[in-house]
Amino acid sequence: MPINDSAVVRAPARRTSGTKTAPAAPMASTQSPNEKRTEGLLGLAQMGQGILLMTHQWADAAAVGTHFPPVAKELANIADSNETIAKPIDFLIEVGPYGALVSALMPLALQILANHRVIDATRLISQGVVPPEVLEAQMLAQVATAQAEAMKAQQQAMAEAQAAQKSYDEFVKSNHREDTLIAL
Repeated sequence: MPINDSAVVRAPARRTSGTKTAPAAPMASTQSPNEKRTEGLLGLAQMGQGILLMTHQWADAAAVGTHFPPVAKELANIADSNETIAKPIDFLIEVGPYGALVSALMPLALQILANHRVIDATRLISQGVVPPEVLEAQMLAQVATAQAEAMKAQQQAMAEAQAAQKSYDEFVKSNHREDTLIAL
């Protein structure tokens, strides 16, 4: 029976530069404070939802996914005019590059924990964690594909080498006959 993850809170996709050169100077964000707060609160809710899923709190995880997005938006709206609300929200979401690093490391850490049976991967599928058997099968398929491609490349190279050797042998043989005929 497939898992319905329609109630999963999804943080907006991360933007990447696509280049691997030296780090550029920080660019000014084009997001408004309201948008940053909404996005940050949704990200926090997603982490909370992951914890709820790990602890088998299915209904609570679904409730967070279903009902928290409008709450995040309204909290961000209130924070626009209320410094008392804005400060703790900004503190929670403005953790700088370390927050991005933690967000990037979280799926890897959860997957490794699942691979070693510390946590149940089936409870975190909506967070990108898959059962270790799936990863193992995928890796074995990649290795087998790479081995097959290497074997094909080797066979092709051997065939080319044999054809080149045959061409060379024929060339030498025909030149040897010509040399022999000239000598006579």
